[in-house]
Amino acid sequence: MFDEKSITPGLSELGYVRLKRLTYKASWSSTDVEHFLFASLFAGGNRFLCDFGIRNPGAEQFALECLKLFGGPLFRDVRFDPRYDCSNRFPLGKLAAWSIGWSLTISAFSEAAFADKVKGDIEHLLLPAVRSILSSADLFSVLIKNVEPCSWVTVGGPLRAAKVVYLGRRLGVTNSELRSMLQPYLTQIGGGLGRGGTGKMQSPDAFLEKILHHAN
Repeated sequence: MFDEKSITPGLSELGYVRLKRLTYKASWSSTDVEHFLFASLFAGGNRFLCDFGIRNPGAEQFALECLKLFGGPLFRDVRFDPRYDCSNRFPLGKLAAWSIGWSLTISAFSEAAFADKVKGDIEHLLLPAVRSILSSADLFSVLIKNVEPCSWVTVGGPLRAAKVVYLGRRLGVTNSELRSMLQPYLTQIGGGLGRGGTGKMQSPDAFLEKILHHAN
């Protein structure tokens, strides 16, 4: 049986403060870039998943606004809780090569060994990859690339594209440059869009043009 209290002290030592059940925020986050951990359980509570999240609050709100405005009827009721919500989530288990579904089987460990495993993988694998992402420029550089552990495949394309546009415009990147940078990801952007008012699948090119215009 999983007891969250077993992992909380170790996460605290790494600077992750508990916000609510299975949700943590890094105390070393900056104003521009906030870091989170989102854990979850499945298989009757015997399998443990953990995603790490990276958020610029302004980019997060802009992306969700774009999804509601331009993503189609399916997304018009999307809500955002500024305390916890973060759509840039990536699987720690993929980075750490955990087992099925990038998860850990809790019953395979003693309570202490499980806590050590989670803490150790975060300390030795996750933090070296994300601890230095603290500025808008850092986050922009991560989001515009398709590189592990923050690849495009695990995050909705429309939201990620909107965040790239938001951050890029504030860093002085032109619309033309952003359009060119995002061209390789049109398939991922289109795959995350709903149907428009006519019932047809929306064009990723049209969505991109809308968010570029909306960011000006």
